[in-house]
Amino acid sequence: MHEITDADFREFVKTVQNMALRAYPNPDRVNCPGSEVLRDVARQSRPAAHPAFRSHIVECSPCIAEMLAERTRVQARQQARRRMLLAVAAGVCIVALLSGLWLSHRAAPTARDQLASLRDIPEIPIDLRPYSPTRSDSGQNPKPPIAAPRRRVKLKLFLAPGAPLGSYEIRVLTNDLRTMRSQQAAAVLNEGVTSILVAVDLADLPTGTYMLVLRPARDGEEWQTYPLTLRRSL
Repeated sequence: MHEITDADFREFVKTVQNMALRAYPNPDRVNCPGSEVLRDVARQSRPAAHPAFRSHIVECSPCIAEMLAERTRVQARQQARRRMLLAVAAGVCIVALLSGLWLSHRAAPTARDQLASLRDIPEIPIDLRPYSPTRSDSGQNPKPPIAAPRRRVKLKLFLAPGAPLGSYEIRVLTNDLRTMRSQQAAAVLNEGVTSILVAVDLADLPTGTYMLVLRPARDGEEWQTYPLTLRRSL
């Protein structure tokens, strides 16, 4: 048995359709339901389920031809509408994508902008090496405080020899341990000295005493605590 291809099936359907268009001549259109009913039948998803189809159209070649012509027009309009909707949807997506890229390009500062803004921030060296850092739960007496101005600054923290390199958690706390600032920065080794450079905005904090605490950003590490005094910016 030969395999029936799609082309064979389409040709068979076309032949049967042509036979139906000639098999039931009705030149006087006797008992035809009229063009409005035929259009209604043609627009159904299952035309054969319509009562007019079963009672008359299936045995009237002119009605079959008129119904098929209307159904072809309906399908053509639906396909054109779908193409238009797809084109509109694609256009909306493209506009949204381009708008998002434009806004992100305008809103996000470039690396050059960020570097330029950092150059305008004063760098405050804070040498922690003379301090023997206390643990956060220690009961030792307070040490002479580290001083920093109330403004946006870059704190250059010099760590004790042998301090771990890599990411650190850095916080500014009140004396009742409320976190006022929390940031992360990396400790690097340069010419035998371990340091951290962290930009922090202290402008809206009241003058007074605080605690500067830091620890390597790893599980099990303890906070090292240093007294900090914020002064009016000159």
